[in-house]
Amino acid sequence: MYTSAMNQPETERRRRINMRVSERQERVLRAAADLSGETLTGFVLAVATERAEEVLARGQRIDLDVEAFERFVAALDGPVEEMPTLRRYAGEPSPIPLR
Repeated sequence: MYTSAMNQPETERRRRINMRVSERQERVLRAAADLSGETLTGFVLAVATERAEEVLARGQRIDLDVEAFERFVAALDGPVEEMPTLRRYAGEPSPIPLR
C-alpha cells in the first residue's frame, strides 16, 4: 500500500521523528493537509522532505557572476596541482544523501 508522502511504501517507513508544535502551527498544518487531501503526517513529511531537498540542492550548486565564472574556468583549465587531502576526500562517500 502506498502513502501520499513521497509515494513510499508503508513497509519501508521504519523511522520515527517526533516534534512538538504550538496550537497555531498544528491548526495551520492540519488545515493545509485537509485542503490538500492528505493526512497530517503525509503532508508534513512531503513538505519537509521537499524543503530539505531544496536546501541540499542549494548546497551543491555554485552561483557565480561572469567575472568569477571566468576565473573559475581559468583555474580549471590551468595546470593540475597535487592535493593529497582533496584526493583522500574525493574517494569518500558524500555526506549529503543523494536520491
